[in-house]
Amino acid sequence: MPKKMGTNTKAEAARERRSAAEAERQEREAREKEDQLWRDAEGPKSRAARRREGDTEKRAEAASRRAENRRLAELEQQELDRAARRPDPKASRVSLLRRREEERLRLEREAEAAKKRRSRTADEEEYERVVLVSNTNRDDSVIEAHTVEDAIAGMALAEPPLPPDRHPERRLKASFKAFEEAELPKLKEEKPGLTLNQYKDMVWKLWKKSPDNPLNQVVE
Repeated sequence: MPKKMGTNTKAEAARERRSAAEAERQEREAREKEDQLWRDAEGPKSRAARRREGDTEKRAEAASRRAENRRLAELEQQELDRAARRPDPKASRVSLLRRREEERLRLEREAEAAKKRRSRTADEEEYERVVLVSNTNRDDSVIEAHTVEDAIAGMALAEPPLPPDRHPERRLKASFKAFEEAELPKLKEEKPGLTLNQYKDMVWKLWKKSPDNPLNQVVE
């Protein structure tokens, strides 16, 4: 009767390992083949689409970075604005003192201008009073006249009569004209602000009492 042989465990284990490795290899090759089939089925167009998708993702990332940069810049600007609005005690005090000084100078200028206006108005009123109000204490020996023509007529009535003069009107007008040209600039400088008629009235008042007036040279 033949001898029964026992099972070789090491050989069995080796066969199992080889079988497992072979199965794993076959499965890997099957996956790679399937993936290659899918890649071949997608073709060049799908690769272009993937490239476009990649570009889109890059643009989206860039836009997101720009938006974040803008947000950070806005936050920084807001912080700067808040810092600028915070009053500096020293600067505020200097600004307040400067505004007070400017206001004081403005008030002084306005007060000085008002004082000059009041003084000018008072002077004008006084000038008008002097010019327009009759002098109740006038010398009766002086011939009263309001124009050169009136003065010439008064000369004809004066007693004693003037020495014979072939052209008394011309002489009187020439004398008055010379007197007016000399006195008018002085009055304008001494008493500014009046009208020309007022100045001429004042010149006439001075002329009536002036020794240059031929009427005041009548021999008594």
